[in-house]
Amino acid sequence: MKRFIVSGIVILFLFFCSSSITSAENNGVKVAFIRNHNLWIKVGEKEKQITKGEYITGPKWSHNGEWLAYAKGKKRNHFELYRLKDGKKVRPSQSEASNYQWSPTENIIAFVFARTLNTFDAEKKKADFENVANGVGDYAWYPDGKKFLVSSEAYLLPTGWTGAQLYEIQKDANMNPHKMKHLYALPNEHDDFLALVGSGFNWSPDQKWISFLAVPTASLSADSNTLCLIRSDGSRFETVDQMLLNTQWFKWAPSKNILAYIEGSGRVALENKHLKIKELPALQQNTFTPKGYVDWDFTWKNENVIIVSRAKEAELSVPLEKRPLPSLYEINSTTDEQHQITKPSNSQGDYNPIFSKKSNQLMWLRSNRKKADVWLAHNDGKHEKKWIENIDVPEWYYEKWNWEDVVSVKDE
Repeated sequence: MKRFIVSGIVILFLFFCSSSITSAENNGVKVAFIRNHNLWIKVGEKEKQITKGEYITGPKWSHNGEWLAYAKGKKRNHFELYRLKDGKKVRPSQSEASNYQWSPTENIIAFVFARTLNTFDAEKKKADFENVANGVGDYAWYPDGKKFLVSSEAYLLPTGWTGAQLYEIQKDANMNPHKMKHLYALPNEHDDFLALVGSGFNWSPDQKWISFLAVPTASLSADSNTLCLIRSDGSRFETVDQMLLNTQWFKWAPSKNILAYIEGSGRVALENKHLKIKELPALQQNTFTPKGYVDWDFTWKNENVIIVSRAKEAELSVPLEKRPLPSLYEINSTTDEQHQITKPSNSQGDYNPIFSKKSNQLMWLRSNRKKADVWLAHNDGKHEKKWIENIDVPEWYYEKWNWEDVVSVKDE
């Protein structure tokens, strides 16, 4: 009788674990991914191939998950839109275009062509793109979707480089300078600071601060860029730290003015990459990476807890097959408690953690450097399950991968 009861408890436990793990498949989480250079999506339990025989990268969901944008061609200089409900495909511009970004509030996408910022309304019939502003080095939508934060590019004087200029530009500016407001002039070149352009603008939860990277010349930016903060009204500016050119490596906590980022100069990701946090308005930073390790991709689980992809530190001279691969670690930023939550095989590593609010689950990519799979687990990393197989591995640079090139998750 006792054996029967124990067996029943075990069966129920396994059933509830299985039910919990499959919740991401049933709660509307959408995943776009690249497989054999083609675009696929997974919604619920169904996978669907969207493109065939094309070289696709950089999938990006619209704010409501109704549209998907993606780059076409190895040069990534054209992009296309796909509507999920009917399979409609739209090409906003026949010319070369890059740096496409969806509005956070509407199915309107912005992009850059020949340093001109443009917008395209995906819902309008027979719509054409509209010019917004010239002289754009980089940009981001404001959280309200009504305007852009734009960075110009710096220029070289006999005395050295100027700093990039930041502007607040209305969405409907249509090249009208009266709808453009100068926000801040980044400092001119001095000591080790050089800002040819500002990139990766990201607002704090209360929208009072903006984090971004001051990017120097192409050769210098491969090794180091300056993480900066500016008050949203332009009244205060400060430099925070040095880091690689990866806009996924600095993120605000969900509802507090706490910025987490991966600090460390040098293009080799196997060395000198540390997870730090900075709480505003305080000036000090705290480091959470133990000696002998490096931290890479990360996500906030809640206001205090971070999930990070961590590997042992190594030199680039170590043969590829012997280089350490990462696992996921959970870090409590208030108590500094840390522990490993995934244990992949010796031939695989765990990258790019994503926390799903809808399903209260952890999602990540497990890869052997040749292919990758999406895995799911409870929010503590337990009861892991392979969910999507055979995803392309993006081009990597000194052990740094840009996983957003091959996967995009729509969770909200």
